[in-house]
Amino acid sequence: MTRQKLSRKKSKLTRFDKYDLYVNSVQSADHDASLIWRMFKDATGAIRSKNIILREDFCGTGALCFEWVKLGPSHEAVGVDIDETALSWGRHYYGPKTTMDAASRVKLVCADVMSFALQKPHVICALNFSFYFMKDRCDLLRYFKRCREELHKDGLLVLDAFGGPDYLGPHSERRRNSEKKFTFWWEVESFDAISHEIKTHLHFKPDSQKIKKRVFSYDWRLWTLPELTDLLKQAGFTKIEYWAEGLDSRGDGNGRFRKIKSEKNCETWVTYVTAR
Repeated sequence: MTRQKLSRKKSKLTRFDKYDLYVNSVQSADHDASLIWRMFKDATGAIRSKNIILREDFCGTGALCFEWVKLGPSHEAVGVDIDETALSWGRHYYGPKTTMDAASRVKLVCADVMSFALQKPHVICALNFSFYFMKDRCDLLRYFKRCREELHKDGLLVLDAFGGPDYLGPHSERRRNSEKKFTFWWEVESFDAISHEIKTHLHFKPDSQKIKKRVFSYDWRLWTLPELTDLLKQAGFTKIEYWAEGLDSRGDGNGRFRKIKSEKNCETWVTYVTAR
């Protein structure tokens, strides 16, 4: 092997790919797609449409869209985001891993979700707490109203929310992905008890590389479940439900989600909210 070829190979192995690290650390698109499909069937009963269209708002790389269309030949997906770089990465990363037929049912659009119109999708979802960047109540209400107007008459809006005492002060949580050989940290830099503004960061350290800090940073409002419920009702949704993960004998998540009507305030929690 020549020195030049060795150099190229080493460069490829040590390339830092922030989107690859993201989808393999804090995102579980295959799990979300299956859970949303279960939520949709639970909410609507018998399927009354030939094609089941999902619109993923603030979709980033569109990972959920590609997982959604794998669930069946009637599944279609449209992902909307203002970041063309993330969308392009998703097309090149997930496209080759998806059958030609399934990939043909995915459309990723670079646009503002508040101006992009896709009439009557059966599911609209905004996951990974993506809508938390809307700090003003009027802005979030306007978004929810737009979702309500554009959804199919039997359509479902799916959101996720997080909370718990651990988020009420600065801290950092370290996790390891042994399969992909990297470590990452989820840091809460600050939380304001009056405004509920929260600043967070993701740091990554692939093995044999230096740590890269603040690869992703977020300046959000930590919306509470009662606030989200009130806004959804004000937007015209009449049936709002909550899905949370069950616990095993040690008190850890067991990977099985179910509908709930009340929830203990654990140190950290994630709850899905559905509205129709």
